[in-house]
Amino acid sequence: MHVAYREDRERKHRLKYGENCKSLYQNTGKKRGGLWWTYILTLVFKIGVDATFVYLLYHIYEGYDFPTLIKCSQVPCPNTVDCFIARPTEKRIFTIFMVVTSLACILLSFFEILYLLGKRCREFFTSVHHSRNINTHAMSSGSKLMEMNTLKSADKRTPDTPAPSYSVAVS
Repeated sequence: MHVAYREDRERKHRLKYGENCKSLYQNTGKKRGGLWWTYILTLVFKIGVDATFVYLLYHIYEGYDFPTLIKCSQVPCPNTVDCFIARPTEKRIFTIFMVVTSLACILLSFFEILYLLGKRCREFFTSVHHSRNINTHAMSSGSKLMEMNTLKSADKRTPDTPAPSYSVAVS
């Protein structure tokens, strides 16, 4: 859904500013920033809804098994009456199927969150490690330091007027 939105937004941007304009996203299929957090929160919400369903179903029916016969003594029954549940086996099978499906969704969502967090941590640590290697390599060779120094000094403009002498600056 989000990828389709990004692709459509990118297409409209190109129509408006031409084909050679700067793109809005580096990769429309990548989940970054707010999209990534939205997706993680959606998965957490999904786990919460499924877990609540399994919990409530267990406590409402006191387990996942439906009895075939219930002794009823509530209104409107005048006496204790035998109430038979229609098709209890079918209800039991579908209830167990729903519970197993919900548990599978919880498990898959949990693994997806772990995968996304692991991928993000790996990307972070490889980028930090990569940037440290570049800086260390550049600083370890003297020629690189000299090149970096000349590049830095080449960027700075020298002033047109010379600096004042010490006696002029102090007084």
